[in-house]
Amino acid sequence: MESIIAELKQELVVTCKMYENRCQELEEKARESKAHLVEKTKEVEFLLADSKKKIKELEENSKLKFKNWENKGLKLKVLADAADNYHKVLAENQRLYNEVQELKGNIRVYCRIRPFLPGQNQKSTTIDYIGESGELLIVNPSKQGKDGHRMFKFNKVFDQAASQAEIFSDIQPLIRSVLDGYNVCIFAYGQTGSGKTYTMSGPITASMEDWGVNYRALNDLFGISENRRNSFFYEVGVQMVEIYNEQVRDLLVDDGPQKRYPLCMSSTQPNGLAVPDASVHPVKSTSDVLQLMHVGQTNRAVGSTALNERSSRSHSILTVHVRGVDLKTGSTSRGCLHLIDLAGSERVERSEATGDRLKEAQHINKSLSALGDVIFALAQKNTHVPYRNSKLTQVLQSSLGGQAKTLMFVQINPDVESYSETISTLKFAERVSGVELGAARSNKDGRDVKDLLEQVAFLKDTVARKDEEIEQLQMVIDLRTRSPMLNNDRNAMLIHSSSPGIPCLVGTARLGPQLSSARLVISTDKAPSEPDNSFQFSENHCMANGGDKDQKLQADAYLVGFRDVDLEDKLSEISDSVISVGTETDGSVSSSTEFGVFPESSKPVQMSKGKM
Repeated sequence: MESIIAELKQELVVTCKMYENRCQELEEKARESKAHLVEKTKEVEFLLADSKKKIKELEENSKLKFKNWENKGLKLKVLADAADNYHKVLAENQRLYNEVQELKGNIRVYCRIRPFLPGQNQKSTTIDYIGESGELLIVNPSKQGKDGHRMFKFNKVFDQAASQAEIFSDIQPLIRSVLDGYNVCIFAYGQTGSGKTYTMSGPITASMEDWGVNYRALNDLFGISENRRNSFFYEVGVQMVEIYNEQVRDLLVDDGPQKRYPLCMSSTQPNGLAVPDASVHPVKSTSDVLQLMHVGQTNRAVGSTALNERSSRSHSILTVHVRGVDLKTGSTSRGCLHLIDLAGSERVERSEATGDRLKEAQHINKSLSALGDVIFALAQKNTHVPYRNSKLTQVLQSSLGGQAKTLMFVQINPDVESYSETISTLKFAERVSGVELGAARSNKDGRDVKDLLEQVAFLKDTVARKDEEIEQLQMVIDLRTRSPMLNNDRNAMLIHSSSPGIPCLVGTARLGPQLSSARLVISTDKAPSEPDNSFQFSENHCMANGGDKDQKLQADAYLVGFRDVDLEDKLSEISDSVISVGTETDGSVSSSTEFGVFPESSKPVQMSKGKM
């Protein structure tokens, strides 16, 4: 038992030593850990202080940057306001410029650049810069530096990405003025294959998104007329012809390509094409227009060349006649819209035209050359403008030489191979933009004007009837003066009236070889005691002397006169108050009617004051 206790004591001693050693080790590690923690704490404190310092610096930097950003924001706002004001000023300047152009009657010129076709090198282009204010910089690929650049300026330049809707939105106000009675002409000019037909009509199977100016214009006119239906009533008619080899053909008839009409220009038809036999089709909806346009495009002459698979071989003219009636005032307005797709100018060596294509190209280039001569004459303000040199210039005469609003689309190709044609086209467009036509005028007829015109027509009819009566009375007088009875008594004047105050019936007499006839309508309430200031014709005289036909005929031939001074006074009063009629519209005299021709000199007629 004691041995066991001894072993246990020994184990206890060993265990105590182990624990003591273990405690010493732990204490040593604790001291090391404490020292390490102190160091770490110092490091953390240092880092914390450094972090606080950095935070403070960051806060200061943040405040500084915030101030900088605030200043930049203010500057940016100033720049944004300046940019906004710039665009406003630019738009205002453009509006004022358009107003000045409208007052001067300048032809607006819009340039549109055709996109590259599949297979063309898009990196090789003649277009160097397009400005917001209509600037266009063309580069010559064969020249370097400034010598190879040419700047043009138009009303607006549309790049290759411009859509049909963007094109139409800019010309929409111009087209809408047709409803207000203005004449508007829009035509596309450029080399073959530059996109003229695409701009004016769109593709052959066009959706609404690809509609050209022609379809959009008529659709817009119908929309506006529908919105104004409570105030205005509009009638719209469409006429479509083409000029093919100097022959004018109707495109809206079944046998259009075979049916030719001579172009008869007339100054009395300022609101439309002077092709009397060409059909005018009334349209009431866009569907009617689509149907007619399809017929017209089908009948139009097209052909294939090396430059254009579907080259227009004729000048197409779509004319829209609009007549509006103001339901409140009854006044009418007449407007006319010419939408012209010119055939493209082409160089025969490039288009490789032969046979019929060559003949067509010659006629096209000749008519476009005649158009250039007209533009040159207008730009130089020549007294003679050669409109009659071509059917095309005769058609455009009312738009180029009249008081219409005119716009030209100049179409160009961006490829390098077309550089010479592009420069030639842009030079022509630049010359067109300088032509002043005079301010456009609205074709409106007010109710007062209509009434005056009706009065003028009535007075003209009255004049004609009275002239016939005068001639008959002159014949009677001539017959009676040849008779012996009148030869013995032709210087006597008969004054007789059974009823004083009755209006006088006036005739005319040939008093001498230089005395012309005069028609008088005079009423008098004077008593018979004032014979010098009145004259009367009396049937009672002949009735009192038997009433036979011969005596009555003789009495009809007599005139009862007075002194020439009184006669001229009477006639002057009548001429001022009754005989002269005039109407004036838009500041110009529309019609005037004057009649009454008097002798230069005549001897006074002596009148017996005794009883007859």
